Amino acid sequence: MKRFIHIPKNAGTSIRPWVHPMNYKDTKEKLPEFLIEFGLDKHLPHSKLKPNSMLDDQFAVVRNPWARVVSLYHEMARLRDIPDFKNTEYYTWEMSFLTFISKIKDFNYEGRWWCNPPQNCFANQIDWLVLHRKTEPLVQALPFDNLEANLKNILGHQIFLQRLNRSKFASNYKDYYNDYSKRVVAQHFERDIEHYGFKFETEATKNVYRA
Repeated sequence: MKRFIHIPKNAGTSIRPWVHPMNYKDTKEKLPEFLIEFGLDKHLPHSKLKPNSMLDDQFAVVRNPWARVVSLYHEMARLRDIPDFKNTEYYTWEMSFLTFISKIKDFNYEGRWWCNPPQNCFANQIDWLVLHRKTEPLVQALPFDNLEANLKNILGHQIFLQRLNRSKFASNYKDYYNDYSKRVVAQHFERDIEHYGFKFETEATKNVYRA
């Protein structure tokens, strides 16, 4: 059985109807109730799964970090309205993208693996796919581009993605960046960039499955 590891802002909401996704029933830990209530338990990393869940054939989608950060930036506006988060410092102001970028390196996600509040989204994507940090991923990764063809090959049947929960921003993600902000993202997501061969303009070029 193919099991799907849902890394935040990587088309997971569109993919989930076509696969067997993880949720709180697959974890070996007790989750806070609000995670289950708001559906945030869907962001289960490989390291938190029950042993029997780890036996399944797992896969995930990895995305260009610079594009993903722009998507995460716009996602904050939607999450500000969730009662459990709206009174935290991350949801009580309007933040420019440049300010948002400057704070990424200070967000602390160590020891807290779920997606929200937002700092935990900023783990390297590879952290969702390993048992322990500095180990090789045990989950097959698909690149964000050409998704329908790659998913058809790995699942063995045709799928039609509806682009659900897509962040709404008008311009190309590249237009958000200057040299400083590009460099900050590159430094913060250095492990992803090294392992999957991302460049600012391109999706993953190595250690991924392509049709």
